[in-house]
Amino acid sequence: MNDSIQTILDDPAASDWLKTALRAALARDPVDVVNDAEVLCETLKQRLDDLFQTI
Repeated sequence: MNDSIQTILDDPAASDWLKTALRAALARDPVDVVNDAEVLCETLKQRLDDLFQTI
């Protein structure tokens, strides 16, 4: 496990959601994880943009 992963897992300020997602990702194929993470990121960015447009 690389240092940045361990740093996040050890960080008390890191959210439980992030730590859970990271642990789950470590058990999966890294290519699939990155592809899914990119889809998730774009989807959540769009949701944020949509929320800002309603303000």
